[in-house]
Order: sequence, then C-alpha cells, then structure tokens
Amino acid sequence: MSEKRRKTKKHLLNPEGIIWLIRILLISSILLNGLVVVLDIYKDAEVKEGEVLEATADQSELFFLALLALILSFLPDYIEKRQNIHFPQQLEFLLILFMYAGIYLSARFDMYYRVFWWDDLLHGLSGAMIGFIGFLIVYKINHKHSMDFNPLLIAIFAFTFSVTIAVFWEIFEFLMDVYFGTAMQKWDLPEETRMMGRPYQGSGLRDTMSDLILGSAGALVSSIISYFLYKNEKRKTLKWMREVFPE
Repeated sequence: MSEKRRKTKKHLLNPEGIIWLIRILLISSILLNGLVVVLDIYKDAEVKEGEVLEATADQSELFFLALLALILSFLPDYIEKRQNIHFPQQLEFLLILFMYAGIYLSARFDMYYRVFWWDDLLHGLSGAMIGFIGFLIVYKINHKHSMDFNPLLIAIFAFTFSVTIAVFWEIFEFLMDVYFGTAMQKWDLPEETRMMGRPYQGSGLRDTMSDLILGSAGALVSSIISYFLYKNEKRKTLKWMREVFPE
C-alpha cells in the first residue's frame, strides 16, 4: 500500500474522518429521500393529496430526521466557537455517533422494533454521557473559585443531573404521545415483546421504566468513574477540564 493511501485510510479511520463520513451519509440521505418525495408528488397529477402524503410519509420522515441529525452534528463546533469550549475529539465523536444512531439509524432501519435491546442501549449510553457532562458542569460553574470539593458530592451531582434529564425526556415522550398521537413510549407494542416487567403492566409503562432504569444505570457508571477520577487523579482531571474550558 502506498504512503498516500495509508494516510488517506488513517484519516478516514480517525474520529474526525468518521464524523465527516457520517455527515456525508446524512447529506446523501437528505438528497435521495427529498428526490423520492418530489418524484412521488409529481409523477401522477390525478393522485389525491391525502394519498400523496401517505405514499411519501416514510421518505419525508427520513428526510427531516437526516436533516435534524446533520444540523445537530455541527452543534459541538458551534458551541466551541460561541462559548469558548473545546470538546475532546473522542467526546465529540461519541456525541455525534450517538445522535446519528438515535435519530437517523433507528428510524431508517426500524431498530427499535427489530432489535429489542436497541432502545435500552441508547438510554444506557445517554445516561452515561449526560453524567459526564454533569461532571464537566461542576468545573464550568466553579473553576474561577475553589475546586476543593468532596469527590462524593461531584459524583452525586453527575448522577442526579443525568437522571433529571432522563425524567424530563420521558415527560416529553408522554406529552408527544398525548397531543400528537405518536408512540414514543411504545404503548402500541404486542404483549409478547421482550421488555422489562410483566405483560399486564402494559408496554408503555414497561418502556418508560426500562428507559429510566437503564438511564440511571448509565448515570451511576459515569458518576462512579467521576468519583475515582477526582479522588485519585485530581490534578490530571483539573488539567483536562482546563483544556475543555480554556480561559
């Protein structure tokens, strides 16, 4: 393999290269699904409006989800420039990969219904990532003052911050289902679906509680890691945080 090809391959496999690959895939999806919608609208002038909307519903949903994921993929860059925050490349990569998987891939391949543990995985990972964000918030708020905190206090804040976000997300899902007729809380699943709890509890309640339990488990993992990082590697941890939030 030539030196040029090795450099190209190395570039594509690093986090920045994968992030741009995700963006290219999203742009391709936007263009493809947008084209399909336009062709369906104009291919037969005699088709009723309701039939057109029904025929293009899936492509329209994928179009807007891909557009949303693409916009959110630039959010870390926007925050870095506007708020003087430097996201570690690994954290930025995980955030964008999570948004891509949770927003677009889930709908494109119907992952929530085809893979029974997909929703559980996403909620567990989100709980962990938000917990680490809570850990960083402690430094952001207090870095100009004393950072002589009890590590247990920092761990408790990271945990409660993540769990609180998870609770508000479940409230959002509930309101979406009530007012817009969606099925974000999976209340329409058959009884034999593999989920936490018992069939008589209903799929909606079981989905909500499993989301909260796994999100809390992810938060617990990140809070424990935060505790030991601050207790045993305080100097290195504060140095890393100063790199994230430069003066």
